[in-house]
Amino acid sequence: MTAIVSSTPTPTSTRRRSGLQWLTLPATVWVLAVFAIPTAMLLASSGLTFDGAKVTGPLTTANYTNLFGDNYFWSVLWDTVSISVVVGAVCTAAGLLVAHFIVRSGSRFRTLVLLVVVSPLVSSVVVRTYGWLVLLQDDGLVNQILLWTRLADSPVAFIGSKFAVIIGLVHVLLPFAVFTAMASVQSVDPVLERASRDLGAGPVTTFYRITLPLIRPGLIAGFMLTFAICLGAYASAAILGGGRVQTLATLVRDRMVVSLEWGQAAAIAAVILLISAITVSALAWAGRRSPKGV
Repeated sequence: MTAIVSSTPTPTSTRRRSGLQWLTLPATVWVLAVFAIPTAMLLASSGLTFDGAKVTGPLTTANYTNLFGDNYFWSVLWDTVSISVVVGAVCTAAGLLVAHFIVRSGSRFRTLVLLVVVSPLVSSVVVRTYGWLVLLQDDGLVNQILLWTRLADSPVAFIGSKFAVIIGLVHVLLPFAVFTAMASVQSVDPVLERASRDLGAGPVTTFYRITLPLIRPGLIAGFMLTFAICLGAYASAAILGGGRVQTLATLVRDRMVVSLEWGQAAAIAAVILLISAITVSALAWAGRRSPKGV
């Protein structure tokens, strides 16, 4: 005789769910306090008229119309997005290689590589960026090596270039890509890779036909994370850019501190938020639609 289990919630299960909801209340309040409310204030500020830091007028669209009519803003927007795409791609590719080595390799150096990946996280972004500033200066270690190996006849002006900004951002964001890729690689059953090898596929074919399709959602998530963080990064662009490489984050600072255009600064910050939201949504959709295996 088959027992029939009732789907009607019991008083005990109802009380348990109610208790869990109360447990999540502090986290919900915290998210609203540190994210939702400041974001709403930012979006509201982008539609106000400012005289310096003072609100002097009603709601207006002038901040956005003036911003989108400025060719310099479009140039900075393109530079920011292009740098973020390059940094995201480099971090995703390098992070996958490092994560695959840490998870799948039987080398005794795995722990050392993991420590090297984690080590940048124990110091602040500013300290790491100033470290690259010292290394990339005209008389820095990198230029000394280039001159000593005769790869360059004179010191290369790294500081104030997009290359220096990209190097600094990759150093800052690579651990995030590595940890995301590690979680994806660990989720792949090694039996599938061994079965591919037993059927005659080489390591490269196994990686591209078996491993890569299975970890593609994780790679998309890693790119999404590094791209979104890079889009609003300030320290690396301000220090390594040397004032010659402008990004949206440094432009926000200039509009607030130098020209005292708080309304336009808020509008630029809103644009950063909008681009991040659109990119994250599109990549999340692509990740859901990506095949789970071959």
